[in-house]
Amino acid sequence: MPLRNALGAITLVAALLMGSSACTSASTDGDATGTAQQPHAVTDRVLDLRDDSRSTDPTPESAGSDATAGRALPTHLFYPADGAGPFPVVVFSHGFGSTPEAYRDLLESWAAAGFVVAAPTFPLTSRGSALVRADVLDQPADVSFVLTQVLALGTAPGDLAGRIDTTHVAVAGHSAGAMTTLGVLGTCCRDSRVTAAVVLSGTLQAFGPTIAAPGVPTLFVHGTADDVLPLADGQAAYAAAPAARAFVELPGGTHSSPYDDRSDPHAAAVRTLTTDFLRWTLDGDAQALTALRTDARQPGVTELAEDRLTP
Repeated sequence: MPLRNALGAITLVAALLMGSSACTSASTDGDATGTAQQPHAVTDRVLDLRDDSRSTDPTPESAGSDATAGRALPTHLFYPADGAGPFPVVVFSHGFGSTPEAYRDLLESWAAAGFVVAAPTFPLTSRGSALVRADVLDQPADVSFVLTQVLALGTAPGDLAGRIDTTHVAVAGHSAGAMTTLGVLGTCCRDSRVTAAVVLSGTLQAFGPTIAAPGVPTLFVHGTADDVLPLADGQAAYAAAPAARAFVELPGGTHSSPYDDRSDPHAAAVRTLTTDFLRWTLDGDAQALTALRTDARQPGVTELAEDRLTP
């Protein structure tokens, strides 16, 4: 299915919707190794973002007959309440029929580790929307738009002025959001600002096997009992990635619970090992790579099936 909207230069300015609220979130869990680093208190807010250069089309098969101007992308922002930074940025894409709030534990753990995490709510694949699967094809451009707005906060008046690292950027996502993440790495929608990626229960179904980002280290995580996107889908995506990469299996892990359900037996390990990966790729923390290799080998919880990461 052809991509309906190409990436373009976008200059809209982000406006802040909700006031921030501070909370303390641990960056590691007691049953995982992690790296020795004091967690930050986390604050969060919602950015009222809208890309007026594009459109939202709930019936793409009708050739835009009921398309509306603009794409509303309210974006939940989690970031350290303390510390001067600058902090690297992670843009996270939610799964089909979900919302950023469902992944709060995971996203807050990244923010507590020293990252600015931006999680947009997509207009046609989020809970309560029309749930148009084809709109996943438009989401890589949404990610690039959101990234532009968040990076701009580093030079705008406000509590993030001077605290955003514009040179270290990761994209991450789950399920349809993982497809979106692979799209951002692909030939169709490549964003050259991205320096790392995390793919949670991913597949090549949306954008195909052509990944054009050979310099972007990527962490793949997939449950062995995923009955929505089988383990083989994640393995195929891993095989197509040309960069330094690793594949972590979650024995008995299902499609969503390891990422959006704190009570899932894999959830704590996922929070920890993804944080290890982000610290290594975005902060240059060599100890975090060692920690990742330990946290990805917890019997019955995580298995490091493939490791092509290089220090």
